Amino acid sequence: MSKQVDGTVTRETLMARLIIAHQTLNCLSCKQLDTCTLTKSLTEMALRGSLDPDAVESMNSCGTISVREIINLIRRAGSNDFTNKLLITLMRRMSRKVTGLYSFKEGSIVNVGDFLLIIDNEGSKTTSTNFSLSYELKVSDNGCAVIVNRFNNNYLDYLLGLVSKVVPDNEYSIYSLLSSREKFLSLFINDERVASSLLLTSFGLGDLTPFLLDQDIEDIYITQDFMYINHVKYGNCKVLNTNPQLLAKQLLKLANISGVRVSVDNPSGKFSLNIGSRKVRVVIDRWPLVEGIAVHIRLHKKPFTISDLVALGTIDSLNASKLVLAARNDYGILIMGPPSSGKTTLLNAIDMTIPLQLRRIYVDEVDESLELPAPSVKVKSLMGKVEEVLKSLHRGYGILIIGELREREHFEAFVHGANAGLQVLATTHANDVQSLLDRLRVFHLNDVIDLGKYVLITMEKMSSVRRVKSIIYPQGFNPDPEQVSAISTIIIKLGKIKDYVSYTMQLNKLINEPPGDQNEH
Repeated sequence: MSKQVDGTVTRETLMARLIIAHQTLNCLSCKQLDTCTLTKSLTEMALRGSLDPDAVESMNSCGTISVREIINLIRRAGSNDFTNKLLITLMRRMSRKVTGLYSFKEGSIVNVGDFLLIIDNEGSKTTSTNFSLSYELKVSDNGCAVIVNRFNNNYLDYLLGLVSKVVPDNEYSIYSLLSSREKFLSLFINDERVASSLLLTSFGLGDLTPFLLDQDIEDIYITQDFMYINHVKYGNCKVLNTNPQLLAKQLLKLANISGVRVSVDNPSGKFSLNIGSRKVRVVIDRWPLVEGIAVHIRLHKKPFTISDLVALGTIDSLNASKLVLAARNDYGILIMGPPSSGKTTLLNAIDMTIPLQLRRIYVDEVDESLELPAPSVKVKSLMGKVEEVLKSLHRGYGILIIGELREREHFEAFVHGANAGLQVLATTHANDVQSLLDRLRVFHLNDVIDLGKYVLITMEKMSSVRRVKSIIYPQGFNPDPEQVSAISTIIIKLGKIKDYVSYTMQLNKLINEPPGDQNEH
């Protein structure tokens, strides 16, 4: 949609301003906003570029500011930072839901419900923004290439102006910042894709939207000159129309907000983000490790259950059953394999099979663990895993789950947890047991860690297929064949349950039941 024709504001722009003004001045201060259907209907109309007469009548009757007053405000506002002027008007009226106002030299902060809105005294002109929801993939004999599809919308420009001013009303972190903006957008938008696009665009990452929303994309790579995606079917594809270093710099800013310091003396770091229903892991490297800034974004799919992994051929049902029994009988489990071979996926699947009443502590630099209805604590081990493990020993937790063992201190944390009597589950990068032993020798820990006491799982990736290559069980682990068979039957039976929390509860219920009762389900 064009904003102006021969200096005259278009009908579409006027409609967008009318809707965003009503939503800002009336909806944000309305106690029924959480359940209001009109607000989201207005958003859908704005995206379509049409406004029903009945909607105008509803707007006129449901707010404290009439449509006529809003139109007069639009006429006076001009084109400079329209959304900021709306917030100034909201601030002055201080309606019922506004619970706090803080003024500074540079501007003001208005407390609206669960988030804060920043009002800048200087203001800025609302500009046309390119939003992205899809991409075009072209395959040829020379490989594949990707073009990001972009579009413009007057209303989304104004809504973006609002969401960019939203900050959390509590502790400032990347998690709280994302959550507050997601909460704000959920009040106006039903479409998760559009909401995700606005959320990412508010951080300067709009071009990533179509890839983060596509379950067929597993990785995004940003180099000094190009951006690539790793597609399940087509492999690595070059993205032709993005600015890779601009995206990398924005991700570097998010790393700083998340508490990860990436600098010349600490040129590598990683953190995690939750965008809608998608969890992503971001690894950033900068000079002197690489030229410019390099980024690897790992896109995690929905959590796979042990039943899912059996159905996919990642592991056979009998070995899956044995792993369940090992995990439920306090055996430590160490999963090894090359990058992107499915180690964390299997670790999470095993976590689902452990009784929910057992207390867990998750230790990792990025949050890749599950949200199970079990007593647990999650620690971002930026200060070192050993220190966090020692603290956990005094918290009364029975299971220690370490996301990734990389450096000597990570393995020391593993040892401390095991020596304290905790059941320890972890992953590490190693192609086989011998490679792992070689790493332990380098760290002078080969005499400290007795691998014979652990279930050792080796993963492999062949093309796009991830699977268990081998499993070595401890010598004393001899499960009852009938019990193995019974749990194998349960695993296959529960394969149709897609929600992993429901799956976890049902699996634990069936395993705990006597064999006769299981057959009745």
